[in-house]
Amino acid sequence: MTSVGETDRTGFSDADPGPKARAGLQRREHFATALLILPVLVVTIVFFVLPLSMMMVESFKKDGAFSLAQYHEFFTSPIYYWVILTTFTLSLITTVGTLIIGYPVAYYLATTRSRLRNALLLLVVIPYWLDYIVRSYSWMILLGRNGIISRALQDAKLTDGPVTLLYNTFSVSVGMIQIMLPLMILTLYAAMLRIDQELVLAARVHGAGVWRSFAKVFLPLSLPGIYAAALLVFIISLGFYVTPALLGGPGQAMISQSIDVIASRLLDFPLASAAAMVLLAISLLVVIVYNRTFGWDRAWTSPGI
Repeated sequence: MTSVGETDRTGFSDADPGPKARAGLQRREHFATALLILPVLVVTIVFFVLPLSMMMVESFKKDGAFSLAQYHEFFTSPIYYWVILTTFTLSLITTVGTLIIGYPVAYYLATTRSRLRNALLLLVVIPYWLDYIVRSYSWMILLGRNGIISRALQDAKLTDGPVTLLYNTFSVSVGMIQIMLPLMILTLYAAMLRIDQELVLAARVHGAGVWRSFAKVFLPLSLPGIYAAALLVFIISLGFYVTPALLGGPGQAMISQSIDVIASRLLDFPLASAAAMVLLAISLLVVIVYNRTFGWDRAWTSPGI
Protein backbone atom coordinates (compact mmCIF):
# COMPACT_ATOMS: atom_id res chain seq x y z
CA MET A 1 0.00 0.00 0.00
CA THR A 2 1.09 3.55 -0.66
CA SER A 3 0.54 6.51 1.57
CA VAL A 4 -1.29 9.65 0.49
CA GLY A 5 0.80 11.55 -2.04
CA GLU A 6 3.16 8.60 -2.54
CA THR A 7 3.71 7.14 -6.02
CA ASP A 8 3.11 3.40 -6.38
CA ARG A 9 5.05 0.97 -8.57
CA THR A 10 2.89 1.72 -11.62
CA GLY A 11 4.07 5.34 -11.59
CA PHE A 12 0.67 6.80 -10.70
CA SER A 13 -0.11 8.77 -7.60
CA ASP A 14 -3.31 8.57 -5.61
CA ALA A 15 -2.91 12.13 -4.39
CA ASP A 16 -5.56 14.76 -5.08
CA PRO A 17 -4.46 16.55 -8.27
CA GLY A 18 -5.73 19.85 -6.90
CA PRO A 19 -8.33 22.32 -8.17
CA LYS A 20 -6.10 23.68 -10.98
CA ALA A 21 -5.42 20.20 -12.35
CA ARG A 22 -9.10 19.28 -12.14
CA ALA A 23 -10.05 22.48 -13.96
CA GLY A 24 -7.50 21.74 -16.66
CA LEU A 25 -8.83 18.21 -17.04
CA GLN A 26 -12.39 19.51 -17.38
CA ARG A 27 -11.29 22.03 -19.99
CA ARG A 28 -9.63 19.28 -22.03
CA GLU A 29 -12.77 17.14 -21.79
CA HIS A 30 -14.95 20.05 -22.91
CA PHE A 31 -12.56 20.76 -25.79
CA ALA A 32 -12.67 17.12 -26.90
CA THR A 33 -16.46 17.14 -26.72
CA ALA A 34 -16.59 20.34 -28.78
CA LEU A 35 -14.35 18.78 -31.44
CA LEU A 36 -16.70 15.80 -31.71
CA ILE A 37 -19.80 18.00 -31.96
CA LEU A 38 -18.27 20.57 -34.34
CA PRO A 39 -18.73 18.58 -37.63
CA VAL A 40 -22.38 17.87 -36.87
CA LEU A 41 -22.92 21.49 -35.85
CA VAL A 42 -21.34 22.81 -39.06
CA VAL A 43 -23.38 20.48 -41.28
CA THR A 44 -26.59 21.40 -39.43
CA ILE A 45 -25.96 25.13 -39.75
CA VAL A 46 -24.83 25.05 -43.40
CA PHE A 47 -27.41 22.62 -44.77
CA PHE A 48 -30.40 23.23 -42.48
CA VAL A 49 -30.35 26.37 -40.36
CA LEU A 50 -28.94 28.70 -43.04
CA PRO A 51 -31.30 27.63 -45.88
CA LEU A 52 -34.24 27.65 -43.49
CA SER A 53 -33.35 31.16 -42.33
CA MET A 54 -33.05 32.37 -45.95
CA MET A 55 -36.44 30.83 -46.75
CA MET A 56 -37.99 32.49 -43.70
CA VAL A 57 -36.63 35.89 -44.72
CA GLU A 58 -37.87 35.34 -48.28
CA SER A 59 -41.37 34.55 -47.03
CA PHE A 60 -41.65 38.03 -45.48
CA LYS A 61 -40.46 39.90 -48.59
CA LYS A 62 -42.59 41.43 -51.33
CA ASP A 63 -40.97 43.61 -53.99
CA GLY A 64 -37.91 43.98 -51.78
CA ALA A 65 -39.85 45.20 -48.72
CA PHE A 66 -41.21 43.54 -45.60
CA SER A 67 -44.72 42.21 -46.18
CA LEU A 68 -47.24 39.73 -44.84
CA ALA A 69 -49.16 39.62 -48.10
CA GLN A 70 -47.98 36.09 -48.89
CA TYR A 71 -49.31 34.68 -45.65
CA HIS A 72 -52.55 36.61 -46.06
CA GLU A 73 -52.99 35.17 -49.55
CA PHE A 74 -52.17 31.66 -48.41
CA PHE A 75 -54.58 31.61 -45.47
CA THR A 76 -57.44 33.42 -47.22
CA SER A 77 -57.41 31.41 -50.43
CA PRO A 78 -59.92 28.50 -50.42
CA ILE A 79 -57.55 26.50 -52.63
CA TYR A 80 -54.78 26.39 -50.04
CA TYR A 81 -57.29 25.70 -47.29
CA TRP A 82 -58.39 22.53 -49.07
CA VAL A 83 -54.77 21.66 -49.80
CA ILE A 84 -53.94 21.76 -46.09
CA LEU A 85 -57.06 19.76 -45.25
CA THR A 86 -56.18 17.17 -47.92
CA THR A 87 -52.62 16.93 -46.59
CA PHE A 88 -53.85 16.26 -43.05
CA THR A 89 -56.48 13.78 -44.23
CA LEU A 90 -54.13 11.70 -46.38
CA SER A 91 -51.43 11.75 -43.68
CA LEU A 92 -53.93 10.57 -41.07
CA ILE A 93 -55.25 7.82 -43.36
CA THR A 94 -51.68 6.69 -44.01
CA THR A 95 -50.82 6.63 -40.32
CA VAL A 96 -53.93 4.68 -39.29
CA GLY A 97 -53.66 2.31 -42.25
CA THR A 98 -50.01 1.47 -41.65
CA LEU A 99 -50.69 0.96 -37.94
CA ILE A 100 -53.59 -1.43 -38.56
CA ILE A 101 -51.60 -3.47 -41.09
CA GLY A 102 -48.18 -3.16 -39.51
CA TYR A 103 -48.94 -3.92 -35.86
CA PRO A 104 -49.82 -7.62 -36.37
CA VAL A 105 -46.77 -8.09 -38.59
CA ALA A 106 -44.47 -6.45 -36.04
CA TYR A 107 -46.06 -8.48 -33.26
CA TYR A 108 -45.42 -11.71 -35.12
CA LEU A 109 -41.82 -10.74 -35.86
CA ALA A 110 -41.16 -9.83 -32.23
CA THR A 111 -42.76 -12.88 -30.64
CA THR A 112 -42.05 -15.78 -33.00
CA ARG A 113 -38.85 -17.78 -33.19
CA SER A 114 -39.65 -19.70 -36.36
CA ARG A 115 -37.49 -19.74 -39.49
CA LEU A 116 -40.18 -17.74 -41.25
CA ARG A 117 -39.26 -14.74 -39.13
CA ASN A 118 -36.05 -13.87 -41.00
CA ALA A 119 -37.70 -14.33 -44.39
CA LEU A 120 -40.63 -12.10 -43.39
CA LEU A 121 -38.28 -9.47 -41.99
CA LEU A 122 -36.39 -9.49 -45.27
CA LEU A 123 -39.64 -8.98 -47.19
CA VAL A 124 -40.37 -5.96 -45.00
CA VAL A 125 -36.93 -4.40 -45.44
CA ILE A 126 -36.45 -4.89 -49.20
CA PRO A 127 -39.35 -2.58 -50.27
CA TYR A 128 -37.98 0.07 -47.91
CA TRP A 129 -34.81 0.21 -50.04
CA LEU A 130 -36.71 0.87 -53.27
CA ASP A 131 -37.25 4.40 -54.51
CA TYR A 132 -40.63 6.10 -54.00
CA ILE A 133 -41.00 6.65 -57.74
CA VAL A 134 -40.53 2.96 -58.54
CA ARG A 135 -43.12 1.89 -56.00
CA SER A 136 -45.57 4.59 -57.11
CA TYR A 137 -45.24 3.59 -60.78
CA SER A 138 -45.88 -0.04 -59.83
CA TRP A 139 -49.24 1.01 -58.37
CA MET A 140 -50.04 2.86 -61.59
CA ILE A 141 -49.58 -0.44 -63.44
CA LEU A 142 -51.72 -2.34 -60.93
CA LEU A 143 -54.54 0.21 -60.61
CA GLY A 144 -54.73 1.47 -64.18
CA ARG A 145 -57.78 0.98 -66.44
CA ASN A 146 -55.96 -1.85 -68.21
CA GLY A 147 -54.03 -2.92 -65.15
CA ILE A 148 -53.89 -6.29 -63.45
CA ILE A 149 -56.67 -5.55 -60.94
CA SER A 150 -59.04 -4.16 -63.57
CA ARG A 151 -58.49 -7.15 -65.86
CA ALA A 152 -58.95 -9.57 -62.97
CA LEU A 153 -62.30 -7.98 -62.11
CA GLN A 154 -63.38 -8.18 -65.74
CA ASP A 155 -62.29 -11.81 -66.08
CA ALA A 156 -64.27 -12.65 -62.93
CA LYS A 157 -67.34 -10.98 -64.51
CA LEU A 158 -67.56 -8.57 -61.56
CA THR A 159 -67.51 -5.54 -63.84
CA ASP A 160 -68.73 -4.85 -67.36
CA GLY A 161 -65.68 -2.83 -68.40
CA PRO A 162 -62.41 -1.32 -67.22
CA VAL A 163 -62.42 0.00 -63.66
CA THR A 164 -60.83 3.35 -62.86
CA LEU A 165 -58.92 2.97 -59.62
CA LEU A 166 -56.38 5.72 -60.19
CA TYR A 167 -56.36 9.48 -59.55
CA ASN A 168 -58.48 9.43 -56.42
CA THR A 169 -58.10 9.30 -52.64
CA PHE A 170 -58.10 5.49 -52.69
CA SER A 171 -55.09 5.20 -55.01
CA VAL A 172 -53.08 7.85 -53.16
CA SER A 173 -53.87 6.25 -49.79
CA VAL A 174 -52.88 2.79 -51.01
CA GLY A 175 -49.61 4.10 -52.44
CA MET A 176 -48.68 6.08 -49.33
CA ILE A 177 -49.58 3.22 -46.99
CA GLN A 178 -47.45 0.78 -49.00
CA ILE A 179 -44.50 3.17 -48.96
CA MET A 180 -44.69 3.99 -45.24
CA LEU A 181 -45.59 0.48 -44.06
CA PRO A 182 -41.97 -0.75 -43.67
CA LEU A 183 -41.12 2.25 -41.47
CA MET A 184 -44.13 1.56 -39.26
CA ILE A 185 -43.31 -2.15 -38.98
CA LEU A 186 -39.61 -1.65 -38.23
CA THR A 187 -40.28 1.02 -35.60
CA LEU A 188 -42.89 -1.13 -33.86
CA TYR A 189 -40.66 -4.20 -34.16
CA ALA A 190 -37.72 -2.41 -32.49
CA ALA A 191 -39.98 -1.32 -29.61
CA MET A 192 -41.59 -4.76 -29.19
CA LEU A 193 -38.21 -6.50 -29.00
CA ARG A 194 -37.55 -4.66 -25.73
CA ILE A 195 -40.71 -6.02 -24.11
CA ASP A 196 -39.98 -8.74 -21.59
CA GLN A 197 -41.92 -11.78 -22.79
CA GLU A 198 -41.74 -13.25 -19.29
CA LEU A 199 -44.39 -10.73 -18.23
CA VAL A 200 -46.81 -12.13 -20.81
CA LEU A 201 -46.00 -15.69 -19.70
CA ALA A 202 -46.60 -14.68 -16.09
CA ALA A 203 -50.05 -13.41 -17.00
CA ARG A 204 -50.78 -16.68 -18.80
CA VAL A 205 -49.64 -18.67 -15.77
CA HIS A 206 -51.99 -16.69 -13.52
CA GLY A 207 -54.99 -17.62 -15.62
CA ALA A 208 -55.19 -14.94 -18.30
CA GLY A 209 -56.05 -16.16 -21.76
CA VAL A 210 -54.19 -15.31 -24.94
CA TRP A 211 -56.26 -12.24 -25.77
CA ARG A 212 -56.50 -11.02 -22.18
CA SER A 213 -52.75 -11.30 -21.61
CA PHE A 214 -52.17 -9.44 -24.86
CA ALA A 215 -54.65 -6.66 -24.02
CA LYS A 216 -53.57 -6.23 -20.39
CA VAL A 217 -49.81 -6.76 -20.69
CA PHE A 218 -48.31 -6.66 -24.18
CA LEU A 219 -50.45 -3.91 -25.73
CA PRO A 220 -49.86 -1.33 -22.94
CA LEU A 221 -46.12 -2.04 -23.04
CA SER A 222 -46.08 -1.53 -26.81
CA LEU A 223 -47.82 1.87 -26.65
CA PRO A 224 -44.54 3.85 -26.61
CA GLY A 225 -43.60 2.16 -29.87
CA ILE A 226 -47.01 3.00 -31.32
CA TYR A 227 -46.62 6.65 -30.33
CA ALA A 228 -43.15 6.90 -31.88
CA ALA A 229 -44.08 5.06 -35.09
CA ALA A 230 -47.28 7.04 -35.58
CA LEU A 231 -45.42 10.34 -35.15
CA LEU A 232 -42.71 9.38 -37.64
CA VAL A 233 -45.18 8.18 -40.26
CA PHE A 234 -47.47 11.19 -39.89
CA ILE A 235 -44.70 13.81 -40.05
CA ILE A 236 -43.09 12.19 -43.10
CA SER A 237 -46.48 11.83 -44.81
CA LEU A 238 -47.10 15.56 -44.49
CA GLY A 239 -44.29 16.21 -46.95
CA PHE A 240 -45.21 13.60 -49.59
CA TYR A 241 -44.87 14.78 -53.16
CA VAL A 242 -44.14 12.00 -55.68
CA THR A 243 -46.91 9.57 -54.78
CA PRO A 244 -49.82 12.08 -54.75
CA ALA A 245 -48.50 13.59 -58.00
CA LEU A 246 -48.45 10.22 -59.77
CA LEU A 247 -51.45 8.45 -58.24
CA GLY A 248 -53.74 11.34 -57.41
CA GLY A 249 -55.70 13.99 -59.21
CA PRO A 250 -56.33 17.69 -58.54
CA GLY A 251 -58.48 16.79 -55.54
CA GLN A 252 -55.59 14.96 -53.88
CA ALA A 253 -53.01 17.74 -54.22
CA MET A 254 -50.89 18.08 -51.07
CA ILE A 255 -49.08 21.14 -49.79
CA SER A 256 -45.69 20.02 -51.15
CA GLN A 257 -47.16 19.90 -54.65
CA SER A 258 -48.56 23.40 -54.19
CA ILE A 259 -45.12 24.65 -53.17
CA ASP A 260 -43.62 23.15 -56.34
CA VAL A 261 -46.30 24.73 -58.56
CA ILE A 262 -45.94 28.15 -56.93
CA ALA A 263 -42.16 28.13 -57.22
CA SER A 264 -41.59 26.46 -60.61
CA ARG A 265 -44.63 27.60 -62.61
CA LEU A 266 -45.83 30.82 -61.00
CA LEU A 267 -42.27 31.85 -60.04
CA ASP A 268 -43.66 33.40 -56.86
CA PHE A 269 -40.81 32.52 -54.50
CA PRO A 270 -42.07 34.59 -51.53
CA LEU A 271 -45.42 32.78 -51.64
CA ALA A 272 -43.67 29.40 -52.05
CA SER A 273 -41.46 30.22 -49.06
CA ALA A 274 -44.52 31.18 -47.03
CA ALA A 275 -46.21 27.89 -47.93
CA ALA A 276 -43.07 26.00 -46.92
CA MET A 277 -42.97 27.85 -43.60
CA VAL A 278 -46.63 26.93 -43.03
CA LEU A 279 -45.75 23.26 -43.63
CA LEU A 280 -42.87 23.57 -41.15
CA ALA A 281 -45.15 25.24 -38.61
CA ILE A 282 -47.74 22.50 -39.01
CA SER A 283 -45.09 19.83 -38.44
CA LEU A 284 -43.79 21.61 -35.33
CA LEU A 285 -47.34 22.04 -34.04
CA VAL A 286 -47.99 18.32 -34.45
CA VAL A 287 -44.80 17.54 -32.52
CA ILE A 288 -45.69 19.99 -29.73
CA VAL A 289 -49.24 18.63 -29.38
CA TYR A 290 -47.86 15.10 -29.41
CA ASN A 291 -45.39 15.98 -26.66
CA ARG A 292 -48.10 17.58 -24.53
CA THR A 293 -50.42 14.60 -25.04
CA PHE A 294 -48.08 11.63 -24.75
CA GLY A 295 -44.72 13.00 -23.59
CA TRP A 296 -41.29 12.21 -24.99
CA ASP A 297 -40.43 10.00 -22.04
CA ARG A 298 -43.28 7.62 -22.91
CA ALA A 299 -42.36 7.45 -26.58
CA TRP A 300 -38.66 6.70 -26.23
CA THR A 301 -38.37 4.75 -22.99
CA SER A 302 -37.74 1.03 -23.10
CA PRO A 303 -40.94 -0.87 -22.28
CA GLY A 304 -40.96 -3.86 -20.06
CA ILE A 305 -37.62 -3.07 -18.38
